[in-house]
Amino acid sequence: MRVGLPALHRKLGKKRILLLGGLLISLIFIGVHKLNKQRNAAREVQPVLHKQFKQSQLRDWHDHDAMMRDAERSGPGEQGKPAYVVNMEYKEAAPDSLREYGFNALLSEQISLERALPDVRHLSCRTQTYNKQLPAVSIIVVAHNEHPTVLQRTLHSLWNRTPHELLHELILVDDFSTHPPTRFDVSLEQNLILKFGAKLKILKHTVHVGLISARIAGARMASAPVLVFLDAHVEATHNWLPPLLQPIFEAPNTTCTTPIIDTINYSTFEYMRASPARGAFDWSFNYVQLPLRDEERQLLPAPHQNPVMNGGLFAITAKYFWHLGAYDAGLDVWGAEQFELSFKIWMCGGRILEVPCSRMGHLYRDDAFHVKYTNRTDDFISKNYKRVALVWLDEYRDVLYKHISKLALLDAGDVSARHALRQRLKCKKFKWYLETIAPDLLQTYPPVEPPDYAFGALQSQAAPHLCLDSLLIPPRQQIGDLSPCSPDLKYPYATQYWRLSFRRDLRQRLKSNCLEVQSWSPNAPIWLWPCHHQGGNQFWYYDQQTQLLAQGEAAGERRCLEANVTARRVYMNLCDFANVNMKWNFGFVNKTMMKTFFKGLTKWLN
Repeated sequence: MRVGLPALHRKLGKKRILLLGGLLISLIFIGVHKLNKQRNAAREVQPVLHKQFKQSQLRDWHDHDAMMRDAERSGPGEQGKPAYVVNMEYKEAAPDSLREYGFNALLSEQISLERALPDVRHLSCRTQTYNKQLPAVSIIVVAHNEHPTVLQRTLHSLWNRTPHELLHELILVDDFSTHPPTRFDVSLEQNLILKFGAKLKILKHTVHVGLISARIAGARMASAPVLVFLDAHVEATHNWLPPLLQPIFEAPNTTCTTPIIDTINYSTFEYMRASPARGAFDWSFNYVQLPLRDEERQLLPAPHQNPVMNGGLFAITAKYFWHLGAYDAGLDVWGAEQFELSFKIWMCGGRILEVPCSRMGHLYRDDAFHVKYTNRTDDFISKNYKRVALVWLDEYRDVLYKHISKLALLDAGDVSARHALRQRLKCKKFKWYLETIAPDLLQTYPPVEPPDYAFGALQSQAAPHLCLDSLLIPPRQQIGDLSPCSPDLKYPYATQYWRLSFRRDLRQRLKSNCLEVQSWSPNAPIWLWPCHHQGGNQFWYYDQQTQLLAQGEAAGERRCLEANVTARRVYMNLCDFANVNMKWNFGFVNKTMMKTFFKGLTKWLN
């Protein structure tokens, strides 16, 4: 078939149009593809640029020169090492010093006011950076009859280890100290002002108002954006402040932070490392600790939730502190103020974080020493408990009353203003707090404790006239004496009454002290130690068939209590079923409860 020239031109024209159209579509497609590719590339680069921007806002706040100088210091108590009184005259006076202050005050006088402390932080804390624009702080320290060297060591450590651009002021509230030589006299005041200059502000009360009111007075005097409350017997470690401020910088209107509080030994002033934990309470309103949750432990040293702050070492913005109503002004002297503030923060939309990269040493007194913060003889602490219970515990206040029966009839004063505060802040129920913030508290400290697995005297089968006796020895001491048994093994003398509690620890009858093993050497000693409710070195099991009393949950860690009847002492050694010195009679064994002993255990291997 022949096609004419005009028709051929028409066909070719159509093909050109189709080709041009296809080419145009291809070009558009390629253009769109390139544009999308560029946009995707921009999206991929953007987080990197954002990360670089954020990094440019961060800073290493460590004072490396000061850390190097501290590392070179030597002398009594330096680097946090235990110190001892050498002078014989001082040695003879040391026991009187311990009785008067609850710590070795004579030794304190021989330790430098600016001593160096060890760096016990998690290794990654040493390279952490924090925002350049952290807020300035007012540090508030309340002192009442504090020993001069301890108080000055507190202030010197804060001065030397706090970035001065963050330290707006150091407020010292003297709550009418009267006891020589701790009286806040003119010479001490002049020395402090000479050392710390205009940043030190001193508020001297002419009447004693108590710790809680004194802190509120210090907060009213403060003018920095952030308030940091500290005790007068602490020692700050290097770079303690920036980690506390970072979470507050990120959420200033809802955040309160607390450091890890290490222990300064009352006898030797040794600096002793503490472990991260979650603060809580038992139903006698004692401060206790719960272990970290698994996910929190894996993220260490990141800050983690803290249901209850430990006493009064914390940071919070002034705006948020006053928004929360500060401390309840109806609380007298001291006691329960940390519970009131902690419940209020959590239940009213805030959070408390413990910050493991911030560490503060605290001088704890001898357990036998009773702090006398006031001459008042009324039971102000129970009144404080009642006020907190009435406002914040809802139906759980009855649980507290069952454990502290005198609270039920106690007059706690007018709490209507605090109820109004709770309503204004739109706070959640206490049940929500228990279920959400501290869900393991009811398991560890149930409102009604299950029966003990066993209780009464621990009678040696090798010498049936001898029983394990605590001899009124205070906690944190080695024990292990065998004494003539009480006539009644089921309900023996108080010093011979032991409970194998539902927590699977071996504790004294009316006190929160447990038997603990701290070493794995032959003839390892036994210690009386505050119960920590976490098993481990306080886990005990009584085998009714073999009559062995075993310590340690995992098979590789298990040892048994052994009597040395000649020396009338007990030790821990590898379990031996044939060794009569390892066999014990318990005053009473609850056979029904014993059937449930291994329920929920994962480590015990028979």
